[in-house]
Amino acid sequence: MQWNRTVRLCVLTLVSSALVACEDEVTNPEDQFIEGQLTIDASSAITFQYFTFSDGGSIVSVTDPASSTDWDMAFRRFGVKLNGGVAGPGSVAGANLENNALASESDVVSFTPADAEAAFEAVTAADISGATFVEDGLIPDDTGPWFRFDFLSNNLVANPGAAWKVQEADGGFSLFRISELVMGGQTPSSITVEYRHQDAGGTLGAASTVVVDLTMGPGFVDLGSGSVVAPTACDWDVTLSPFFTIEFNDACGAGTFPLDPTEDFNTLANADDAPEYGGFLSAISGAFPGTIEGAGGVFWYNIEGNQRLWPTHNVFLVRVDAAIYKVQIVDYYSATGDSGFPTLRFEQIQ
Repeated sequence: MQWNRTVRLCVLTLVSSALVACEDEVTNPEDQFIEGQLTIDASSAITFQYFTFSDGGSIVSVTDPASSTDWDMAFRRFGVKLNGGVAGPGSVAGANLENNALASESDVVSFTPADAEAAFEAVTAADISGATFVEDGLIPDDTGPWFRFDFLSNNLVANPGAAWKVQEADGGFSLFRISELVMGGQTPSSITVEYRHQDAGGTLGAASTVVVDLTMGPGFVDLGSGSVVAPTACDWDVTLSPFFTIEFNDACGAGTFPLDPTEDFNTLANADDAPEYGGFLSAISGAFPGTIEGAGGVFWYNIEGNQRLWPTHNVFLVRVDAAIYKVQIVDYYSATGDSGFPTLRFEQIQ
C-alpha cells in the first residue's frame, strides 16, 4: 500500500504524541511523589532513630548526625527533630499547621483514625504559601531529662544518659551530666555532678565529680574548679535546687547544648564546638514542639490520668531542599501496646 505524504505526517504525529505522553508518565514529578506510613521503634530514651524521605521513606543508620545529610527527621520517644538549624548540617525546616491546636481534651480523646485521615487529606499544596517554616533551635528542657523513675528501687534516680556541652561563665567549656541522685523523701538531698572541664583553646580533661548537698537549699557549682561556691557575679556556672531545677548563669554567658547520643561523654575531645549554647538546660525543638501538654504539639499526655500519650493528629509540613512533604503522627504505641512506637504518615505535595 502506498501512503501519501499527508497520511505519513498524520501517523508520525500520532506516534510522536504517544511517545511524549509515555515519557510524561515516567518523568512527571507528580507521578514520582512519594507517600507512605511507617511505625518507628523510637522507644529508647537515649538513641534517636533517623528517617529519610529518600527512596520512598525509610529508617537509615547515621554514624555522625551532626555532619550527615543522610537523614531528614529523627525520633526519640515523643521527641522529633529535623536536620537543620542547630540539629544538623542540612537545611530541613518544618511548619506546624496546627489544624487541631484548639481542640479540647475530650476532642483529642475522641479522635478516630477516620478523623486523622480526613485532616491529613485536607492538606494540599495550596497550604504551603501560608506556612511559616522554621529550623530547629534551642529551648529550655523542662521535662527533667537528667532523672528517671527506677521501678526496682521504686524511686527517682539519675539519668547519666542525658548530658550537655557547657559554655562556662569564665570562658571555659565542659561536659556536664548528673551521675547520682539521692532522695530525701520527696525531694533530692544531694546531687552528684559529673563533668569534664576544658580550658579555652584546650581539650577536655578527665571526668571528675562534685557532690552538691541540697539539705540547706540550692548549691552553686563552678565547673572550672569543680567546687561548690558562694554565688558571686560570674564565679559560678550552674545551680541545682532541691526542687528538681537546674539553672545556668546566663547573665555571665553560661549555657548548654545537648550532647547527641552518638557522642561518648568519656571520649569526646571538645565541648567548644556546639553551634550555640542556650542559657539554660537545653533541648532541641522547632516546628515539632517538645511539649506534651495541650493540643498544639504532636502528643497530649495524661488526659485521662492514665499516663498515656494521645496523638493530636496535627499536620506538619517538612521542607527538604525543593521538596515539601505533609506529615502526621497518628499513634504512639505498637501493635502490642508498647510505648515509643510513633506511626508516621507522609506524602510529598511539592
